[in-house]
Amino acid sequence: MTTTTPNTTAGELDRFITAAQSVLPPQAKWAMVTTYPGSLAECIIDSLWSERVKYTTVARIIDRYRTFRRWVGADADQDGAPELARSFDIGMDAWMDQIGNHQRVYSRDEAPYKAQLVHDGAQAALAARVETTAQLREGHASKSQPFMDLHRMWLELPSQRSGLTWERLLLVSGIQTVPADLWLAEFVSDAVGAAVSNQDALTLVDHAAPALGTTPLRLRNAIWQYQTKLDRHGGTSPAGAHRLAPGAPANEQLSA
Repeated sequence: MTTTTPNTTAGELDRFITAAQSVLPPQAKWAMVTTYPGSLAECIIDSLWSERVKYTTVARIIDRYRTFRRWVGADADQDGAPELARSFDIGMDAWMDQIGNHQRVYSRDEAPYKAQLVHDGAQAALAARVETTAQLREGHASKSQPFMDLHRMWLELPSQRSGLTWERLLLVSGIQTVPADLWLAEFVSDAVGAAVSNQDALTLVDHAAPALGTTPLRLRNAIWQYQTKLDRHGGTSPAGAHRLAPGAPANEQLSA
């Protein structure tokens, strides 16, 4: 029997471990956690393009951005927000043709293109004066005003209110934390059969990872990949009736 954790029970931890072993693919097939510690430009592209697509699509766009920057004698792996913003000087249509694609943020025709979202994300970083991954990491550690401003502006981008891409931005910049997000809490809630808060979900991930022979970051990323695949194919959240409803006490069973 595994040990209890703050605000959770040993039974919940055991159920989470069992669910992770049965639902997630074998660890040999888990995607590696891709980070871009020197390039806020690549972090912005990755985080904003990664929702509802196969990660191979994101990797191709990053590769095309790197190729584009090599054409002008620059190193994309060192690019900050200013360099990403200037890459759009070729025009939005040309940027989508040469670097990105014409995918929209969501399926309706009036939805903005993801390329526009990347442009706006770069502009938000410039406005907040968080222009490099070093500044992002320093701001995260100190909770500086520029960092908080960027957080606010990021969530104001179209369809970004959930914070999922913000948490991924922190992850791929190399910040050594396990980001909390709605998908993680929902996965854990379904696994334990009760509504679990974001913080308690993180606690369970921290304690389950050693028992599963992995790290919290890798476990978190495997859950993120699993949830993304469900979302991409129109599946519902694994949390089902156990989603933590507004005002519901954490770690208590929700009525069906």
